[in-house]
Amino acid sequence: MVADSLEFLSGKWWTFLLRGIVALCLAVLAFVQPAATASALVSIAAAYFVSSGALALLAGISFSGIAHWWPLVLMGIAQMFLGIVMFNEPGVGALALAYLVAIWSFSTGLMEISAAIVLRRYIADEPWWIFLGAISLVIACYVIVRPDLGVLALVYAIGIYAALAGGR
Repeated sequence: MVADSLEFLSGKWWTFLLRGIVALCLAVLAFVQPAATASALVSIAAAYFVSSGALALLAGISFSGIAHWWPLVLMGIAQMFLGIVMFNEPGVGALALAYLVAIWSFSTGLMEISAAIVLRRYIADEPWWIFLGAISLVIACYVIVRPDLGVLALVYAIGIYAALAGGR
């Protein structure tokens, strides 16, 4: 069974080559044109927020007979508003994206640290979880202080990931 799968995949080698080439192109774009890549990220995030917000709004309206339906409606309106602002004001969109990354990093850091403390009896590498959580908190604080560099760091992180994914 594994041999059959390997034989099938080896016949499709060109698809993996094509994926690697696309990833390397993204990496080159991220390093050569970081501003254009950041702009594309803002547009993608804006499109996501508008569509996700519209769906959350529709879901909230459809749940209007159930208790606590209104937070879903408010979240949908807020997401749609954020997406529209990001489309209309790309500089503000990049700033919003940086702050979203900071919020994500901060919450991740808090969860890693608290999980390490709560699960210390069950895990062997508690100090590493705490260390990674602390790094996430530091990154979040740095992005809050320097959001322009936070977006640039995000672009470069995508570029590094694409280079590694495309080069393997």
